[in-house]
Amino acid sequence: MAIAKAHNCELIVRFENYSAQSQQDAQLRWHGLDVDFAKALLDDAGCGYRFISIPWGRALKMLELGEIDLMLSVSKTAQRMRFAYFIGPQRQENIIFATNAKTPYYVKSIEALFSLPKPVAIQRGAYYGAKFEARMKQEVDSESQFLYVPDNQHKLNLLRHGRISGFLEEKYNIIYQTQHNPDFVEIEIAPLIVNQEPVYIALSKQSVSQSTIEQLKNAFERLEHAGKFDQILKKYQLD
Repeated sequence: MAIAKAHNCELIVRFENYSAQSQQDAQLRWHGLDVDFAKALLDDAGCGYRFISIPWGRALKMLELGEIDLMLSVSKTAQRMRFAYFIGPQRQENIIFATNAKTPYYVKSIEALFSLPKPVAIQRGAYYGAKFEARMKQEVDSESQFLYVPDNQHKLNLLRHGRISGFLEEKYNIIYQTQHNPDFVEIEIAPLIVNQEPVYIALSKQSVSQSTIEQLKNAFERLEHAGKFDQILKKYQLD
């Protein structure tokens, strides 16, 4: 079992070099929406931190084991609540279906995702909402209709080479990428909103002490009351 960082509050924070949420520059410095949230919270709480890059699915398992301490923009589910504390909500998340603009699939319902001619790429360990999860449980052979990928770049590569109908993704990431990344110029957003709900800051029950949790909760409340989080959201045009 990992040792709780009760006294000095030194936390390992997971990011992924992708989109506006978290990006690493040539000097290996981290920038982005989630990075700003993490720095504001941890600085106010008086905690030290180290940022590391890990794919989403692997990071969730490491959070469960206490090998990392903190993740951002995490949906709160019953399964995750068994191994993580949640602080927030941090912001609102909108999951959409992204498709190739040259050969688009304008799906308008979750049911339609299950009858497309090519698979839909989804990220391992990601949560796409209660309706999607319930429909997925009914699917006898989900692997023929959905392709699990380890990270976001894989989804883009598969779409570019015509191996998938599209992929599920946070709407803000797609809008940001189409404006800043030439690899995304041929991506279009279908009308369907797969899921819309708050996301949170998640902390490992294995490695983060209860006193540190309280420290971070208090810091979150102070920053929220002071309007700091609203300023961050406004900076990224999410207010």
